[in-house]
Amino acid sequence: MTDLCQKHLTFSMYPYTPYPLTPIGSFIGIILSLVPLLSFQSWNTGTCMHAIWIALMNIVNLVNTIVWHNNANIIAPAWCDIGAGVGVPACTLVICLHLFKITRMRATLLIDEKSQKRRALLFDLAITVGIPVFVIVLWIVVQPYRFDIIEEIGCQPVAHNYVAYIILYVPQFVLVLIAAVLSPFTLQKFILHRRETNALRATTYAYCASDSGTASCKHLRIMTIASLTLLLDLPLLAASLATSLAASASQSHSSHPYPYAIHTSTSSSRGTITQTPASKWGGNGGALGVFTVKWLEWIYVLHALIFFAIFGTTPEATRRHRSAFRWVVGWVICKKRNKLQSRTVSSEIVFNSNPRCPLRSFVL
Repeated sequence: MTDLCQKHLTFSMYPYTPYPLTPIGSFIGIILSLVPLLSFQSWNTGTCMHAIWIALMNIVNLVNTIVWHNNANIIAPAWCDIGAGVGVPACTLVICLHLFKITRMRATLLIDEKSQKRRALLFDLAITVGIPVFVIVLWIVVQPYRFDIIEEIGCQPVAHNYVAYIILYVPQFVLVLIAAVLSPFTLQKFILHRRETNALRATTYAYCASDSGTASCKHLRIMTIASLTLLLDLPLLAASLATSLAASASQSHSSHPYPYAIHTSTSSSRGTITQTPASKWGGNGGALGVFTVKWLEWIYVLHALIFFAIFGTTPEATRRHRSAFRWVVGWVICKKRNKLQSRTVSSEIVFNSNPRCPLRSFVL
């Protein structure tokens, strides 16, 4: 009896997050990442694409946790082909590159002509959009089978050969490492500039509140979001790579005897879709595997919280949030008031239009 209870307890104690919590968190992440964009006066490509990629990843997690809750059925194959894991590191690199260029400016603007602005925009889009799309296309070539549907998690890409690891992880590591190399120099320049301005201003708050300090404070906010993103991305990449290597180490020689092959071992099974129940990855995945799964579920919610805390709490953003909130409240009150007035008027018309009608015909 004790063994049976212990077995049932082990079987039922999957490392689930309480079901409504993960979709609600992802939905909040979507809102928090997109709302600050409404208050941007100047659209920086890296910052805007950073918010869009975070929102997109939260949308993916929201759909996955709803569609594949308590099941691993093949429901939406086309949806499972969507991937966007390289987008956030690419945006971080673009942000760091722009800030690094700003610190090298002297008395002239970085971009003066329309042609230069156009080239800069194309360069930013090539990194923030082109590289993620290119990685997704290459991933389709090297994946051993189409994807894996995991209960409570949703669609996940599959990697069982060395080329796949190179295509998936090397671009992310390169993007993050370049940004990490540029960040200390950029941060040092901003700190020196801040000290110089503080010598002319009484306090940092007075400087930031003034019109002349708006640009510098904006750059400091962008530098903060880039630095925090780097601190979150590096552990995420290391944990994901370690978990993937550990999970496929036992299968690489049995089910995939040629881990370096691309077409020889993948062409015949490219349309295959595997299904993994939660009892397998939860009970036998180990603590590191479970932690990585939960980290991947909530990392982009954390990104959204940080993004909103930095860009959604500025005086301009707060003023717009209050204005939008007042408009929504006023609209709701007006709708309720108009609905109540229409009911009152319709009732008076029914009673006064035909006072001789029978009682059963009075429908309010």
